[in-house]
Amino acid sequence: MRARELAALRQAWGWTGVEFSEIVAHSLFGHLLVLDASGTYHYLDAELLELAELGDEAAAQAHMASPETQIIWRADAHVAAADARLGATLLGEVYGFRPEALIAGDYESENMVRIDLATYIRFTGDIAGQIKDLPEGAQVHFEVTD
Repeated sequence: MRARELAALRQAWGWTGVEFSEIVAHSLFGHLLVLDASGTYHYLDAELLELAELGDEAAAQAHMASPETQIIWRADAHVAAADARLGATLLGEVYGFRPEALIAGDYESENMVRIDLATYIRFTGDIAGQIKDLPEGAQVHFEVTD
């Protein structure tokens, strides 16, 4: 299972310059704890469309153990709302948000989706790469193609 997700991560988030080597863990809302080729850990926040360098294993453990990270990682209220609205995820799936909701920061349950993790990694990375240099409050236009 992880090979597809790792390929998606390398493809969609490669613009960050990180040489991803392993997905260590993922949350039910598509957040990732990843390792790069040099042994550095990173945290990918799917909602904020951000990749944060954590450092070595001890730094990653400290980050993941922090109460704030645990609240975000577990997302108990979001998981309960998504489960009630969309049903339980299947193997390889996560809950997430529609692209326009990610951009707007609108995390209401009607904007939640159940989606394949590799697909979610691809589209969050694609969006993040396209908007990374836009100023706060910039207007965006979505064009969906197959």
